[in-house]
Amino acid sequence: MAHIKEYFRVAQQKKATDIYFSVGSPPTLKIKGGLHPLKTYPDLSKTKIDALAREILSPKNLTEFESRREVIGARTIDGLGRLRIVFSDERKGPCMACRLIPLKIPKFDDLGLPPVLKHMVSSDAGLILVIGRAGSGKTTTLAALIDHINHHFQKSILTLEQPVEFIHTNQQSYIEQIPFYSPDALLEKKCLSNAFIQTADVLVMDGLQPEETIPTALSAASEGLLVLVSVASNGGVAEVLKRIIDAFPAGVRNNQRRLLAGVLRGAIWQHLFPLKDSRALTPAVELLINDPVITRLLSREGALHLVRPTMAAGRCNGNQTMYQALNTLKRKAFVPEDIIDDFQRAMLTHYVYSAKAAF
Repeated sequence: MAHIKEYFRVAQQKKATDIYFSVGSPPTLKIKGGLHPLKTYPDLSKTKIDALAREILSPKNLTEFESRREVIGARTIDGLGRLRIVFSDERKGPCMACRLIPLKIPKFDDLGLPPVLKHMVSSDAGLILVIGRAGSGKTTTLAALIDHINHHFQKSILTLEQPVEFIHTNQQSYIEQIPFYSPDALLEKKCLSNAFIQTADVLVMDGLQPEETIPTALSAASEGLLVLVSVASNGGVAEVLKRIIDAFPAGVRNNQRRLLAGVLRGAIWQHLFPLKDSRALTPAVELLINDPVITRLLSREGALHLVRPTMAAGRCNGNQTMYQALNTLKRKAFVPEDIIDDFQRAMLTHYVYSAKAAF
């Protein structure tokens, strides 16, 4: 019977990003967005998947699964790398999705991201949003930004993560990483308390729900912390800003809109594309850099529809819409054009505000 370490080695050799375990199917790898069953291995049974889960999940995780029927965890595999694990129930029985995480934190300069992000995290305070769908590289981007701060600044960094994926070691900064998701409601309340957060210079929130993070993030940024937050979304920067503002009750919405306008440093929306003739991925990035014009738009009720065209017009200042980023990829011919076109069609269906060709 194969163990999780064997599957992990195979996935690494084939440069897979994920491994899926489902009853009645062989283990399946995700490579460059495509699914590839490992047909040399037998179909999985409920007993086999349960045994694999017990190899890599902690007793606390397993207890949580028994009560909630779903658990998210992370585990280092014998010095080879780490796995982000989602163990849950489906119609046929237990299933498990494992994402491969390298032990070595990627360097920011190797990720193909806008260099201005390094300037943003050099600030002492403010809010930075990292936006994208599942598998878009949000956690990797955050890890690279934390690593940049860690190597260049003396900061106290607090991360709240669901789960802890990349492991950081103290360099110039002091880093405390806390797995946020817990059955212990008192622990969650402590993690989001002002007194606890104010012990840090930098607050990072990854993998949490927006309703858990945004009020705390705005408050912390307004009190002088640098705050980095991941937001899961299929829409772009303008859509996420609208979602954040609309989430507040009508009575406080205008105050929170002005607070957001004042503390926002910038936001990126990223998506990963497979390179031609390679198993590597490259990002396309929509980038908003807050400035007096954007601040005025965010502060005014009913002006969010102007954010994207303002970004398109402000490319010389570092702003960039996703449409512009996709056109750049097409010109460079690094990515199959049909894949870009498919994403662009899907992208437009999630836009709340109309997206004309120029944007």
